[in-house]
Amino acid sequence: HEHLLLMLHSKFRRPITVMSSKSRDGQYIAQSFQFFKVEVVRGSSSRGASGALRALIRKARDGRNIVFTPDGPKGPRRIAKDGVVYAAQATGLPIVPMAFAARRVKRLGSWDRMVVPYPFSRSVFVYGEPLEVPRKADIDEWRMKVEATMNALADEAERLVNER
Repeated sequence: HEHLLLMLHSKFRRPITVMSSKSRDGQYIAQSFQFFKVEVVRGSSSRGASGALRALIRKARDGRNIVFTPDGPKGPRRIAKDGVVYAAQATGLPIVPMAFAARRVKRLGSWDRMVVPYPFSRSVFVYGEPLEVPRKADIDEWRMKVEATMNALADEAERLVNER
């Protein structure tokens, strides 16, 4: 979650659709994404989840990449929710985990400790192997697998950016 806005610069940039919560913070994030011509579906694990998830699945079937923040709109930070696993099951698309880190950052005081890198700071994206969720997979088992993978990637990104 803390890397959400920086994902605009990942190698999986276009075309993407992002889920953003219906909260006031979610509105700010949605406006930021729309500025960069990224499509936004509003909803989250706490408000409008099923409708937003169905809309994302339709977008995926239309050929768009769909983007989730696995820890949901309220956290806790780095604890994955199951929506990403449901979407992977429903679409047959793999989950491509990724993380970002920068050497010099400002961390916001929000629950997710949103990362804002300083200009010209050394930074890195780290991508994990695609996770293919079987159609009849145990949701909680795969949710924990996504969570562990994402957290390991975040730690790896931090390590890489701070080498030297």
